[in-house]
This record gives sequence, C-alpha cells and structure tokens, in this order.
Amino acid sequence: MTLGQTTAKASPAIRAPTVTGRPKPAQVVAAKSNSSTTASGNTKAPLSKEPPLPASSDSEILLSRINSQTPTAEPRIGLARVLSRRLTVLDLKPPYPETVGNLLAQISAHYLSAAAISPRQHDAYIELAAILERYSTLEEVAAIYGAFPFSDVPSNDDLFIASEINRIYIKLKRFKDPALLQSLVREGRAGGIAILSKYIEVLDKASENKVLIQLYAGVNGKSVDDPDMVAFFKARYWM
Repeated sequence: MTLGQTTAKASPAIRAPTVTGRPKPAQVVAAKSNSSTTASGNTKAPLSKEPPLPASSDSEILLSRINSQTPTAEPRIGLARVLSRRLTVLDLKPPYPETVGNLLAQISAHYLSAAAISPRQHDAYIELAAILERYSTLEEVAAIYGAFPFSDVPSNDDLFIASEINRIYIKLKRFKDPALLQSLVREGRAGGIAILSKYIEVLDKASENKVLIQLYAGVNGKSVDDPDMVAFFKARYWM
C-alpha cells in the first residue's frame, strides 16, 4: 500500500427497527382467529346470530284477517282449508273419533260463513260438500248443495253443482224433490237429454212418470201439453 491511499470501510447493513408497540390490525385479526382454538386443539363453533322469531301459523294469520277486516269470503275459505288439511294429515278411518267431529264443525262453520257473505261462492259449497261426503252423510251433502242459488244463465261451476245434486239426490231416491227436477233440466239443456240417460232409466223404473214428463218438457223448452210432447209421452206410456 502506498502512502496517501486510504482504504474505505464497508458501511454496516441497515436493519429495520424493532417496534414493540401495539400490533398491526392484521396481527389483531390473526390473533382473534387463533383464539377460537382451545388448548386441547378443538375449534370452537363460531357464534351465530340470534334465530328469528317463528312466523305465525296460517290459521292465526287468517283469523287475524277475519277479525280485523270488512267481512269477505276468501279468508274464511282459507281457514277452512287449513283445518281440512288436518283431517287429511290424520288420515283416519271410520268409526271416527270425536276429534273429527270437532274439526268438521269448525270447517263447516267457516265455509257456511263464507257462503253467507258471498252466496254464489262456488268453492264454499263444493269443498264443504266433498269433505262432508267423506266424513259425514249424504243427507248433509244434499242440504249444502240444495241451498246453492243458481243463476238464470248457469256457469260451468253452476252446472257442476247441478250434476252433483242429480247424482246425490238420485242416490238418496229424492225423486220428487223440486231441486232434483230443476238440476236435471239445467244439465239436460246444457249437455243434451242423452247426458241424463242413466237418471231417466232410474226414474222410469221407479214409475216417476210426472217427473219424467216435466223433465223432457223442460229440457226441450216446451209445455207438457205441447202436442209433440204429448205424443212422445204416450209412446213411452207416461200418460
């Protein structure tokens, strides 16, 4: 080494200062996530939010609507349907326990209430009659259908109820009931006299000649004294 030359020392590497203060947010999050592990190594289940309160049942909702609104048929029919589903779930066989009788009374009350509010509410009559036919008597079914107010120009739903009256009243042998004759005429005018052939055969065997005369005259829109009708009735030995 010559005089005048100096050797530069390498400057030491700079180290990052050690901070001993509060941990960074990321460290806090990591610490919290690790704290869910117990000393035994088992992981605790994460805390869940408080479960929501159970919703009101269908029947409670419908009852509140019935009690708070202007009377309408729909919520009463809805409540009757909820109660009738209980009968379906029970799926009981006769002889039925007292539970069925109590449910039938409630169901009938709601359907009849709907029919009183809306007299031409077909669903109230049709659904109640179907339930009563399964769990009660045909006489009760006949009473329900017999109370239905038909329109002068029957709808399809009217004609369905008319066909049910014909089926049930013939089965009960209520041949002279005016409701039967009127329903037979309605159905015959809508579908033709041939659609009533099985009922006409029953009435003929029962010698219900007067009913048959009125039936044929009504379906044809003629008087029982019409010459063509009279000739037909005599040919069938009804006169």
